[in-house]
Amino acid sequence: MSSSSIDALQAKLGHHFTDARLLLRALTHKSFDPRQSNERLEFLGDSIVNYCVADMLHRRYEALSEGEMSRIRAGLVCHESLVKIAVNIGLARLLRVSETFRGGRSRESILSDALEALFAAVQLDAGHEKAKQLVEVHILALLESGQVELSKDPKTSLQEFLQARAIPVPAYELLTKGEPGKRPFAVTCSIPRLNIQSTGTGGNRKQAEKDAAAKAMALCPR
Repeated sequence: MSSSSIDALQAKLGHHFTDARLLLRALTHKSFDPRQSNERLEFLGDSIVNYCVADMLHRRYEALSEGEMSRIRAGLVCHESLVKIAVNIGLARLLRVSETFRGGRSRESILSDALEALFAAVQLDAGHEKAKQLVEVHILALLESGQVELSKDPKTSLQEFLQARAIPVPAYELLTKGEPGKRPFAVTCSIPRLNIQSTGTGGNRKQAEKDAAAKAMALCPR
């Protein structure tokens, strides 16, 4: 990786490392070097991100209840949100990872884990306040650009609707597994008590389940 690429990443992240070894470790997947991987940093970073987002919500949104803050935090720290931040700062092209792990869902998981490792590396390099500042900056950027959906997802809405009526939760079944650039994932959502079955599609199984849930919700009697 070139020094210009490293400098560009640090500029987009908002921190220039004093100890470059921390940055290098944050970018190293275990498939590339198991002795110098980012797994321990990722473990620390997961807790840092969760705390920083909880603190941000508590300070900035006084009108939110505990339940609302928990739901919103879950949407902000989820795998999909972290991947978006990683993409926004250009993290993908600098990851040190073996060719075996360079595609599909495994690639996204590596990205989100590396971002958490990167935030942990910032805390070790410059302290908690700096790490908290950067987490907040990048999370707020997602919020302000509309890249994170804070409303309840269709699966949650459907489950709450059914539970309020003492109806068993729906069952999801994978019909077809997607292939990158070819066909999407397809999933059915079944609610036997209401004689409802819907089929959803998406770029991954989670998205397909959400699509199926939204279609099932539209069929539920009010």
